[in-house]
Amino acid sequence: MFELEGVSKRFGVTQALHPVELRLPPGRTTVLLGPSGCGKSTVLRLMNGLLPPDTGRVLFDGQPLPSEEAAVLRVRQRMGYTLQGGGLFPHLTAGQNVALMASYLRWPHARIRARLEALVELTRFPAEALERFPAQLSGGQRQRVGLMRALMLEPDVLLLDEPLGALDPMVRSELQVDLRAIFARLGKTVVLVTHDLAEAAFLGQHVVLLRDGRVVQQGTLAELETRPADPFVTRFIQAQRLTLEGGA
Repeated sequence: MFELEGVSKRFGVTQALHPVELRLPPGRTTVLLGPSGCGKSTVLRLMNGLLPPDTGRVLFDGQPLPSEEAAVLRVRQRMGYTLQGGGLFPHLTAGQNVALMASYLRWPHARIRARLEALVELTRFPAEALERFPAQLSGGQRQRVGLMRALMLEPDVLLLDEPLGALDPMVRSELQVDLRAIFARLGKTVVLVTHDLAEAAFLGQHVVLLRDGRVVQQGTLAELETRPADPFVTRFIQAQRLTLEGGA
């Protein structure tokens, strides 16, 4: 579904992403994993056209992402995108946030209502809370609203940037279970950014480990554990495991 061919990105003097060759399998959940500042979120923003590459090209469904704003907006409608914290507009209710793009595209009210009902059922969001504003929702509810908004237009792919990063452990665990069930039910291509090894193991079928703007290794987590391509792979996994054990 996505291919990156020699894609790089620089912000001022900082090389956020060195030339990357990457092909992500369709219909599966790929996790972009690595420490803070490794380039995970940059890769995600390059995929949905929020950032243009300095070199190389990004292909979506076999076609290069267009450079014209109107054309890339049309392509982006086939991608659901959500940020850490949900990225909700505080002056809109939950329902208005979810339906924002559908309203912009002038979907009939009946179609919007039917889609909202389907998403409420899918995400186990309380229907009465659609009338509340983001400040009146819990952290977990805001993440569900962000997910519903990403799914509203029935996109081909989901791009999720640290969707559970700011939640307390119990809410995060519950949402991880729900997310895995939703991914399995929808069968869509999912690309998820996290720095959490346990989350990657629970949600991901394909793992891409990054460090300092470079792909260190990709494959299943078992392959990274048993056949590390670089000493960093083992150090990263061991450090994450020690953190988990220390917090137990």
